[in-house]
Amino acid sequence: MKERTRLDYYQRIARVIAVVLADPAVEHTLEGLAAVACMSPFHFHRVYCAMTGESIAETVRRVRLAKAARSLGQRDLAVTEVAMDAGYNSPQAFSRAFRRFAGVSPSAFQARSWAMTQDDNEEAMSLRVRIIDVAATSILTLRHEGPVETIGQTWRELASILKHEVPHGTVSGSIGMSIGDPEGGDGFTYHAGVIIDADVPIPDRLLPLAIKGGCYASYRLTGSFGLITPTFGALFGGWLSRSGRELDDRPTLEFYRSPWTHRNRTDGVTDVMIPIKQP
Repeated sequence: MKERTRLDYYQRIARVIAVVLADPAVEHTLEGLAAVACMSPFHFHRVYCAMTGESIAETVRRVRLAKAARSLGQRDLAVTEVAMDAGYNSPQAFSRAFRRFAGVSPSAFQARSWAMTQDDNEEAMSLRVRIIDVAATSILTLRHEGPVETIGQTWRELASILKHEVPHGTVSGSIGMSIGDPEGGDGFTYHAGVIIDADVPIPDRLLPLAIKGGCYASYRLTGSFGLITPTFGALFGGWLSRSGRELDDRPTLEFYRSPWTHRNRTDGVTDVMIPIKQP
């Protein structure tokens, strides 16, 4: 696909994603979203699946459940209320969908998120959030363009570049690096990155960056990659204020400890990290 065509399709899909994000609970039809993209439904469906790795129905479901996960982090919201707000007609249907998405029930996820932010026992808290030192690391990155819900597309593009332009066996790790609040508007930037163990030519679209390293609060998340954003929310919104620690201005990090894939995984392992200053 030519670069100009790819960018045009990307902009059309970004408009569609924006419509879904504006109100994920409403009934989005293929015909309606195809009109947003200025394509026929058949053409739109093929292009959308090819560029995002999932159907529009899967995107809507994932956005609904990711929004629900963020809502469940608020203790004063009942699971039934969250289910209805996410567009599900019954708590039972919502619970089944959420368990497939997150690997745990909505109530279990809510309890786990709340415990991370409310535990008064310092020793018990340290088992959930560890204070670690991250070594300075050089990575090759692809900058993400668009809403956080389409980050998976950037990772797929990065995987394609690596497959065709970087020698096999030289990648030893995957790291997501972000600056700013993903819900805060234009100030958010995200890079999908990899650690390269050899001196290789840098592909044209990739940018070498350096992780400064330093002190981080790290939470090991086991579950869908769609839970990463809610986990950051729990760290910033609850744990940080109770910990007595001070936030640093370095990027947040996601260390992928299991192979990254665009498919939903309930067994993925990710170290979610926020930068803090040394005491």
